[in-house]
Amino acid sequence: MPCLLDDSAPLPFLSRLIRVLAGPRAQLASIALAVALLTPSLFTGLLLDDYVLALKARASTTVLGLDAEPLSLFTFTTGRVTQNRELMDGGVLLPWWTEPKHLNAFFRPLSSLTHVLDFTLWPNTPWLMHAHSLLWYALLLLCVAAAYRRIAPADELRHAPSALAGLALLIFAIDDAHGATVGWIANRNALVAATLALPALVFHHRARAEGLRAGTWLATLCFALGLCAGETALSLFGYVLAYALCLDRAPLRARAWSLLPYLLVMAAHRGIYHALGLGSFGSSAYHDPLREPAAFAAALAYNLPVLLSAQLGARVADLAFWSDPSVRPLLFALSAVTLLLIGWFARPLLLRDAHARFWTLGMLLSAIPLSASLPGERLLLCAGIGGSQLVARLLATVPPAADGGGLRRPLTVLMVPALALAHLVVAPIALPLRARAMGLVGQLASRIDQSVPADASIENQTVVVVNAPFSIALSYLQLMRAVRSAPRPAHVHWLASASSELTVTRTGARSLEVTLARGFLRRPEETHYQSNGASLPVGSRVALAELDARVRAVTADQRPQTVEFTFAHAIDSTRYLFMCYRDGRLVPWRPPSMGASERFPAEDFFQVITRGATK
Repeated sequence: MPCLLDDSAPLPFLSRLIRVLAGPRAQLASIALAVALLTPSLFTGLLLDDYVLALKARASTTVLGLDAEPLSLFTFTTGRVTQNRELMDGGVLLPWWTEPKHLNAFFRPLSSLTHVLDFTLWPNTPWLMHAHSLLWYALLLLCVAAAYRRIAPADELRHAPSALAGLALLIFAIDDAHGATVGWIANRNALVAATLALPALVFHHRARAEGLRAGTWLATLCFALGLCAGETALSLFGYVLAYALCLDRAPLRARAWSLLPYLLVMAAHRGIYHALGLGSFGSSAYHDPLREPAAFAAALAYNLPVLLSAQLGARVADLAFWSDPSVRPLLFALSAVTLLLIGWFARPLLLRDAHARFWTLGMLLSAIPLSASLPGERLLLCAGIGGSQLVARLLATVPPAADGGGLRRPLTVLMVPALALAHLVVAPIALPLRARAMGLVGQLASRIDQSVPADASIENQTVVVVNAPFSIALSYLQLMRAVRSAPRPAHVHWLASASSELTVTRTGARSLEVTLARGFLRRPEETHYQSNGASLPVGSRVALAELDARVRAVTADQRPQTVEFTFAHAIDSTRYLFMCYRDGRLVPWRPPSMGASERFPAEDFFQVITRGATK
């Protein structure tokens, strides 16, 4: 078949690059390059969930509703109504509209231990925590390199047997989607889980293709260790299944039996979740396939194409979460078109190359568990293992059909440069930027924190924000101060996220009425706390210590639109500090006079972040 190693091949720079990547030290050079590009993450600091981990790793948290649990750092909410109510009362993580039985708890003891190590040895040095994550990424790249070398046909690229593995490793290592994965300390669990579980695929291959007797047991052990670090390891089963379907030459029954150890491990993992009361409930951010099958199916239908498209070319998965919900259909359409084009282009390769089919099917199957969460490119770690192999094979070989007529030739002329540009030029440029991107969200939270008084008197006040630019900008304020042992407000409440134009009306001495033009529970960051907008119909009430929220009107799709807030004391009391978001900061706000109203504009997330980065 025509190959980019041929002198007559298009894109000569790819031919030269592939020859270089066939060298004995090329893989180590690729790993070193990736680590160097990710060094900006060292300066990101702590952000968002990092503060939860920091508190829970201590002997005690001093925050009601959040227990100290060194081996269960990733238990954010327990599903217990009383504990969630304590968090809502304090304004810790949860807003007033939260599902009372909200559950967000994961089994990640091995990853928890890595964070306990951080907070024990260098609690005030975040850059060392980021360096720790970088080390895990380097270890993962070594495992990926081993998998690529082992699971390859003997005659791979006849001139340079290791060249394709080198190209695939380079594409995976410098994938800019991994920037947020490595750059956010709390996301280290994905790195640890993938690093521990990936050798299972190599041992499985050695057991099935090379007859290694201990291979099956070693593979099962690695898979189990990966699951003890995080759910990301579930994605590796997709590659084991793909191996049985595409590469295993044993009879069908023997191939089915080869999957049994992994199924037993996953069943045990599920049993642990059930016994410990872990999992997810009441959140659009995670859908438990067994507890919420319909919600998972709906999420899968949208998220899977968006995630696969983001892996192969169109990086729109993050936009599906952060952008306005009105653009979601457009993002889905763009993703579908991208997959159709790449699928058509890759069809000849997939028909003739069993290894290409294996890596591609593994990518697809590995992305199914990821689709249970909100789409985000930081989730693409395991999908990228197969995706990078597919892209490398598409770049390294020109399908014979490209020499024929029809649309195959112009499509090849378009796709090869486009894939090379996206994965070999844009990706390494974007990787250091995306390694710092999560830091912008942290900067916003820090600016919000700095806007709230930090003297001792704040401990007797309730901070009420009428138009939070983003819920996450407020939900970590109490935790950030608890980690620093700084004075914290008695309560923090944000009445609404400014996802659309907001009107605040004074309706009484102790009450305000808030109307959102397009309704509450509209953006994913709002439905993260309450997945069912119709669960708060007209007349429903949420009673907290310092405020009582009652829904007065709903939208056409039954989401709250107008909510009246009645406070425990007069609004003019000094025990309340009312604030609003303006120009990148929280500023003191004076409620209007009786019967009067004040309007606040909708806040676009990207403008909020950009403004915070430039001030």
